[in-house]
This record gives sequence, structure tokens and C-alpha cells, in this order.
Amino acid sequence: MRTLFIWALPGLLLAQAPPLTYDDILTKARTSPEQYRTEALLAANQRALNSTTGFLREGPSLSVSAGPRTNPVAPTTTDQTVELDLPLFLSNGTRRRLEDALGKSDPVLREAARVDARFQLRQAYLDAWLAERTLSLREADLDTVQAWLRAARARLEAGADPAFQASLVEGEILRAQLDLDEARKQRLLSWASLRTLADVPGMPMPLADPGEARMPALEGLEPRFERSTLRQALQDRLELETQAIRQQEALSTSRWSLRGSYGKENEDRITKVGVAYRFARPGEGRAIRQEAEANVQSTRSEIQIALLELDARFQSALARARSLTPIHAFNDFDTALQAVGLRLSEGKERPSEALPIRRQLLEAKLSSLRRIENAHLLSAELQALTDGVNP
Repeated sequence: MRTLFIWALPGLLLAQAPPLTYDDILTKARTSPEQYRTEALLAANQRALNSTTGFLREGPSLSVSAGPRTNPVAPTTTDQTVELDLPLFLSNGTRRRLEDALGKSDPVLREAARVDARFQLRQAYLDAWLAERTLSLREADLDTVQAWLRAARARLEAGADPAFQASLVEGEILRAQLDLDEARKQRLLSWASLRTLADVPGMPMPLADPGEARMPALEGLEPRFERSTLRQALQDRLELETQAIRQQEALSTSRWSLRGSYGKENEDRITKVGVAYRFARPGEGRAIRQEAEANVQSTRSEIQIALLELDARFQSALARARSLTPIHAFNDFDTALQAVGLRLSEGKERPSEALPIRRQLLEAKLSSLRRIENAHLLSAELQALTDGVNP
């Protein structure tokens, strides 16, 4: 008995745990892949800047060599040579433009990734909440139909109803069981999606209701969107990636190097300073410029498409917010269903009449839950699309 209690204890504690709120989940949020990609992008450009510091294309190369000099008359001596190669990067203006673009875009890109990650987490939480409520509704619905089957069989035995009335309820039980299986599957899938974004327990836990959906004031949303973090991040990213491509183009076409050497040959000391120039292969410079220009145009096209998609997303959210009607929870569902069940048990309704009413009530309840989720998603999306500015 004690062993059974120990094994059941984790389940009991889980069942007694208070429902998780969105704020609870927010404190457990993981770093999103987009945030990591942003970090990698910024780090790569910072590395490109660091490698060209002080008029150098890359780090200097230092070589040391030594070897014996033999002479039949004089004693053997050792020659020593130290050589230094400094690859020059003379496009300082290109580097300065990249540095400016990186300094401007760094905080904006980080904030945009954070805003997007928070919206994704909010969406996953709402999906998991809806899946949990749907599962509870499907479980209660199966219990209801099973109770109705007992009432239908009692009336069949009493000769009050024909046999097909009970068969209708039996068929409805099969349908309710399928709906329940699908709800269980969706509950696990939505919880798994939530786990990818937050450090929540492995098994689904109860989630607190999201509360009332609070829509932002629609007046003045369009100017806020124009100055939003997500939109500014796309524009800054275009400038950053363009300057990074120009920087790479300048590196590929940089050909001058500064070289020096110091040598010791017997009693002699030799110091040399000079420059080196690498000649381009036929067509190399033209190919580098063409590649850079194509990359710039490709990046500009991708960012312009992303801006158009973001604009369309905002206009869609704004149109839905303007046409949104007040959200009311369908609180009379249980009362109405109990009334139908009572009439069925008293013989005032037959299963062929009660089952369609039950389906309508069930669909109305599910629609009410979906509308609540959609309202919260719409509120979160508008907040994300206008975040980062003062109202």
C-alpha cells in the first residue's frame, strides 16, 4: 500500500498544482531559434569588422626561419630571418558604413526577435489552453451520450420507443469516442509545441484561463505600425546585409600588402621593407562585382517581400479588429444540455430529436471557445505588430 502511494504521489501533486498562467510560462521561456539566428548574424558581422581593424584586410602573418651556412674556410654560422606580411584593406569608408549599420541595427534586431518569440509563446499557450478545454468538453460529452444510451435502452425495454432510437445513440457514442481520441491527440501535440518554447513539465498541466481579451485602441495604430520594431528591423537588416556584402566585395578585390623582413647573415644585418600586389585572374574582378550586385538585389527583393507580407498581416489584423463583435462565453451550455437530457429521460424527447440539439449546443460551445482564443490571438498580434514605440 505504501509503495502504491509513493508511485501515485507525483500524479497527486500534479493534479493539485495550481493552473499555469501565461505569466508563469513567460518566466520559463526558452531562447527561440530566431533569437539565436539573430545573435549569429550580428556576431558574424562583428567578426568581419574586427578582422579589418587598422587598415588590415586580415590578421598579419609572421614567419621565422633559420638555417646553417657552411663554408670550407670559415666556421659554420646560422642565418636567421623574420618576415612580416600585412595584407592591406584600403576601403575604410566601406568598413565605416558597415560599422554604422551594425551599431544601428543591433538593438533593433534583438528586440524584434524577442517580440516575435513572445508572440509565438502566446500563441502556443492559447492553442494548448483551447486543446485542454476541448478535451474536457469531449470527455463530458461522452459521459452525456452514455447516460442517454441508458435512458434510451430503458425506454426500449419499456416498449416506449422503437429499437432504432437506441441504435442512434450507440452510433453517436462511436462518434463521440472518435472526437475524444482526436482531442487527446491535439492536447498532446499542442503541449509539445508549448514545450519547445518554454521549460514546462513533460506531461500536460492545467492552464489558467487567459482572461478578457484587451484590444488596443484602433485609432493611431497605423502610424505606430510604421514605426514598429518588426518593421524597423526589416529595414535595418536590409542596410546591414547590404553593407556586409559591400564589405565582402571590398575584401575580395583588395590586393595590396605591406611586407617587411629582418635577417641575420653571419655578421651582416639586413632589413627590407616593401609592398606586394596580387594581380587578378582574367574576369575575376568583374565576376566579384556581379556576384555582389546580385546578392544585394536578392537581399533587397527578399526584404521587400517580407515588408509586404508584414503590411498585409497588419491590415488583416486591423480589419478583423474593426469588425470584431463583443465576445461572450456560452455559459448556458451545461444548463441547456441538462434540460435536453431531462426531457429525454422523461420521454418528452426522443433520441432522434435530442441528438441534433446536443450537436448544436456542442458546436456552439466549441465556437465560443474558438472565438475567445481568436480574440486573444488578435490582441497579441496587434501588440506585436505595433510594439517598440510609444503610443
